[in-house]
Amino acid sequence: MKQLSLTLFFAALATFSFAQKASVTDAHNAYKRYVPLVGDLETNKKALADAKAAIDLAAVNTETANALDMHKYRGMVYYGLMETAAVEGAMSGKEADTAVLSSYEKVVKASFTAVLNAPKGKGEKAEVREFINLKTTFYFNNGLAMFNAKKYSEATMMFLGAFKISQLINEPYNDAAVNTKLSFARAVDTLLDTKNYEEADKLGRMVCEEFPKDLDVLISLINLNLQKNDIAATEKYLNEATNLDSTNVQLYVILGSSLLELKQKDRAEKAFQRALKIDPLYPDAVYQYSSFLFNWSFDVRNAASDLKFNDPKIPAMEKEAKEIMERVLIHLLPYLEKFPEDKTALEIGWKTYSMLDNEEKKKELKTRWEAIK
Repeated sequence: MKQLSLTLFFAALATFSFAQKASVTDAHNAYKRYVPLVGDLETNKKALADAKAAIDLAAVNTETANALDMHKYRGMVYYGLMETAAVEGAMSGKEADTAVLSSYEKVVKASFTAVLNAPKGKGEKAEVREFINLKTTFYFNNGLAMFNAKKYSEATMMFLGAFKISQLINEPYNDAAVNTKLSFARAVDTLLDTKNYEEADKLGRMVCEEFPKDLDVLISLINLNLQKNDIAATEKYLNEATNLDSTNVQLYVILGSSLLELKQKDRAEKAFQRALKIDPLYPDAVYQYSSFLFNWSFDVRNAASDLKFNDPKIPAMEKEAKEIMERVLIHLLPYLEKFPEDKTALEIGWKTYSMLDNEEKKKELKTRWEAIK
């Protein structure tokens, strides 16, 4: 009798163990009914719901909780849930619940990491990497197609998708990261041209969330918010950028140029001066600042000439115009001394001397300028 009881006990254990392992099989079979992206939405949701129910049982049972095939399928099932939620959101015009997506993403990362960090499981590791590679390749190739079609916003989203998927297994897709940032910069330029600030803002937040310490991304966001005339956001991103690299002369040249477009002359001048303090011989900083001062002086002089000939403000305005024009030479002359054959600098120089009525220096620089082919 005792022997019979012991036999029945072990039989029950075996049946119990088999039942738990069957949950992994059930999850796999249900998942196979899922057709990513192109399948019927409701059919896909039902397949994934069945797969989730089965794999969740396996995940909490001691017999299968640490099994590599459980983690492999669990990652795939939860990735499918993420994918379907995104598709449903796109079809309905409503964004997917970020909290739900985040919870799914944590499960995918945890399970795939468990597989890849396991001491054994060569086959499961290869399957996980192949799964991720298929997904990233799909997004990356679509990103290339969108970029070549000059659909830069869509290209940004595709490359960003490829990069984010690669992060699920902590193996960053660096080419996707580079292409995301390149596409984003072009997308911002295109969207600013059409004054589509809302889409540019939305895209910017997504890219910045993934690359919060990338200087090129921050520069694009600075330009965007300058165009929106959102000074608070501009200064926020500028502070972040300068904290990353307070010696980046290009950053201040871009800022100065953008402020000029907003007709904020005083702030633009400070930005150019900051750039020249970092590098007095940086070509773009010299060109931009010199041209800025030249045009500013010209505007003041024109404004004075528009007044009645006996207006008492004219002398002060003419004096101001001359002082501004003379400031062009402060940075331009040392630059020309270092680079005597820089044609752009020579042109700014002879035109400046022309406005200052210095015919001798004008002739000298213009002759040198004309001699350069």
